[in-house]
Order: sequence, then structure tokens, then C-alpha cells
Amino acid sequence: MLQMHTSHRLDQIAMGLPQAVERHGGSILSAIHFCRALPAGTQSTVFTVCLAEQYTHLLSRDIRFAAFLPARIAACEHAGSVTLEALSPREICRILHRPDLEPQAAALEDTLRAIMEDAAKPHAHAAAAGSPNCRATEDQVNMRAALPQRIDAHGTKVEELAGTGCHDSQGG
Repeated sequence: MLQMHTSHRLDQIAMGLPQAVERHGGSILSAIHFCRALPAGTQSTVFTVCLAEQYTHLLSRDIRFAAFLPARIAACEHAGSVTLEALSPREICRILHRPDLEPQAAALEDTLRAIMEDAAKPHAHAAAAGSPNCRATEDQVNMRAALPQRIDAHGTKVEELAGTGCHDSQGG
């Protein structure tokens, strides 16, 4: 198991980890936040990391790696600090009884470790918070309870007028 401790908050890691993954040639496929099922004061976010180029080398040699890929990095917050954890690709080789694939797995493990170290550094979060080019992304926008745009005091929507100047359908 790969582990790294940091004094950052979970929200700082949630901003810095995707940027760290991108700097290392990957992307985040999903981020799942857990808090209700965990004890009070404990939260966790699991990031699914896509490093397609490195996965291809392992999958082409043994398709059973598909059961363990894409890699996941769990960020677990407890008592004001965060622990980053990921399954070791070298350990996967041992589970699958494929010691011959450890060099390719070592490269993936080194990349995962570098991503975790990069996300744990203070600069990753300072740059994310203070950058003028940092804008909201889709996963940061909450559309819950959003209302469609109304064009007058009666609540008329543009879609209802459909270019005719009056309501197309009286409804029913």
C-alpha cells in the first residue's frame, strides 16, 4: 500500500490532486466523496486516476490487471490531517503471480507516488487558490435547485415562445 500523510485539509487535496494528476500526464475519471457512512469527524474522497499510457503496457501483458485498474487514490481526513493511500502496482504483480511485470508496475507505482507527493506539497494548493486562470469546473458547480431563465414578471420562459411571439401551446 502506498501511503502519504499531509497536513492539508480534504478540500485542498480535492483541488490539488487533479492538477497533480494532469501534470503527470493523466486525468481524473471520478471523485467520490464519503462522509455519512464514516464516523463523526472523518471524511474520505476516492479519486479514480486514468494513466492510460502506463495501463496499456500492463494490460497488454496480462489482462487480469483490468480488475485493479484504473488506479484509485483515497484521501482520508481525520483529526485535521489527510492521508493519501493507493494500492501498490507491485503488490498487484505479486497477487497475480507475475513477478516478470514488476518493472512496468514499478513505473506506474513511481508515477502514483509522484502524484501523491505533488498533491501533498503546499505549492499545489496555493497555486490553485490564487491563480487568476483558475475557474469553476463542471464538478465544482452545483445545479441543484437552479431555475430556468424567466423573461418577464409572469414567469414566461424563452422556450415557451418558440419564435412566434406568443405561446405555441395552451397546455392542458
